[in-house]
Amino acid sequence: MFDFFRRMIIPIILIALIGFLATIIFSWGMDITRRQQFEDTNLAALINGEEVSWQDYNRIYDNLYQAEQMKTDDELTDNKKKELQESAWNQILFERLMMQEVAKHNITVSDNELYSYLRMTPPAEFQQASAFQTNGKFDYQKYLNALADPNYTQLWISYDPIFRAEIKKLKLQEMIIQSAHVAENEIQEYFISTQEKVKVGLINIGYGRFSNPSPKVTDEEIKNYYEENKANYDIEERASLNLVLIEKKPSPTDWEAIYNQSMVIYDSIIAGADFAETAKIYSQDGSASKGGDLGWFQKGQMVEEFDKRVFGMQKGEVSAPIRTQFGWHIIKNFGFKEELEVPRGKTEKEKVKKVQASHILLKVVPSQETLDKANNRLTEFHAQALNNGFLKAAEDLKFSVVNSSLFFEGKNMQYLGNDPVAGAFAFENEVDAISEVSENLSVQYVAQVAERKPAGLADFEDVSNKVRLDLVKNIVKTQCIDTSAAIWADIQSGTSFKKAAKNHGEEYEETIEFKRDQFVPNLSRDPITIGTAFSLQKPGDLSGPVDYSQGTIIMKLISRTPVDLTEFTAKKDSIATIILGSKQQELFGRWIEKLRDDAVIVNNIQKTLTANREY
Repeated sequence: MFDFFRRMIIPIILIALIGFLATIIFSWGMDITRRQQFEDTNLAALINGEEVSWQDYNRIYDNLYQAEQMKTDDELTDNKKKELQESAWNQILFERLMMQEVAKHNITVSDNELYSYLRMTPPAEFQQASAFQTNGKFDYQKYLNALADPNYTQLWISYDPIFRAEIKKLKLQEMIIQSAHVAENEIQEYFISTQEKVKVGLINIGYGRFSNPSPKVTDEEIKNYYEENKANYDIEERASLNLVLIEKKPSPTDWEAIYNQSMVIYDSIIAGADFAETAKIYSQDGSASKGGDLGWFQKGQMVEEFDKRVFGMQKGEVSAPIRTQFGWHIIKNFGFKEELEVPRGKTEKEKVKKVQASHILLKVVPSQETLDKANNRLTEFHAQALNNGFLKAAEDLKFSVVNSSLFFEGKNMQYLGNDPVAGAFAFENEVDAISEVSENLSVQYVAQVAERKPAGLADFEDVSNKVRLDLVKNIVKTQCIDTSAAIWADIQSGTSFKKAAKNHGEEYEETIEFKRDQFVPNLSRDPITIGTAFSLQKPGDLSGPVDYSQGTIIMKLISRTPVDLTEFTAKKDSIATIILGSKQQELFGRWIEKLRDDAVIVNNIQKTLTANREY
């Protein structure tokens, strides 16, 4: 009954093939799969006894990584990689826990339910398919017509488990949130809280007044502060590694191979292929979706090799592949123009020459052959290191040894960045232990535990910079509190708000009339300051000094605008919907939290994906 599967056979096969090849190339080039270090075990995690393989984890991580990498030409930062690692793990954990609960509650999906779901919720991949688009936009009627066609049932069967799983999870979610309800008084309280307005006068003694410039502190004061607050400076266990590593850089052969590919593309364009359409298919940067269009730009905005070539071309000319640090570019020049503007580094307007161009970028990454050669060298080193010692083997095989600085478990390491495998090795082995040949996104390596420092009170030298910052912060905070106390004492003695502020170098200000969810200058959306403002009941009420995230504040209520309850009836239903949605989301969130907290999990992927949660 799904004719669209018949029409989509070729596109789907092509997409799947391209995706498969891209995954292979990506895994070979970036080597996310860490093939060597997991040869002996395929167990990435256990979730309530259900195994998660490294292939499962890496597939999700690879997809997230590729999607993020397509947004930029630059290498992803260690923080971004850590974020993607956490996202991949959370996706797996959520999916497995949900499907385990689906099985526990014996949730099923009928054919009619499946058909209704597809009718009401067209999958994104089909909305994007040209077979269901008219003038570049999704055509729902075409989609409905396709649903009624009985052909190609077998292809439909291949998608059946995916859609059924999604519906099962939706039914489970509905089951969990159905107990949420909204009482009448909650609706009215919400209406009042979102419609009520106040206006306050305030004296805001901010940290900025005393921290710009920052208070000067002596070495003796820093040392004394450390001695008085030693309990605040416990330090976790640390370790360091000796490393023999080989960077994952493309070889000359790799550059030549991609050049040959780019020449094939160049020849096809010269033979008449459309540049924009070719760019959409082959280009490997963020401009691909726009047909390689880079817009208008002036000299100095692109890397030197690209800049020199594009400004030396004629309008309409297509360049042979040129090499930059990013790979091989094929450039098309669409013409020049001059605009009157202030060039970079200057102050006066002048005529600036700009070019409009598109490009096709083929990135160059290490081939599998290049990676295997490096792996073989390190395998030889590893064998000799076990027999003759780490440093001796490095000397014999002409390897340089680098020593990382001390690092904490689960944190970045010098030379390796955020590498959970190296981190686990460092903290699970004794000094002088030698790792297997391992790898991450940027290097292949063999590690030796160089040092282990136990947890305990930190030496002053290790935390002196943090102690200095803490001391300065404490001085600034104390100055704010003391100033606000002096102002408050003046107010209580009968001095006016404005006069008390002026007496101590502060200013009296009045806010606009605002609601609880509104951004207010000087108050931002800080819950402490906003809450304090709305806690004042009658005009003239004073708050007293209140410490908040940016200093200390004193408030005086100027006006409180009551709520117009005549609008309540008209907005009642929409408010109930908002509250119910919020309650359902909170209820489901708490249920997921409990499900996760109660789960029995063995996580070999990374012991600490976040700094404040253990799975």
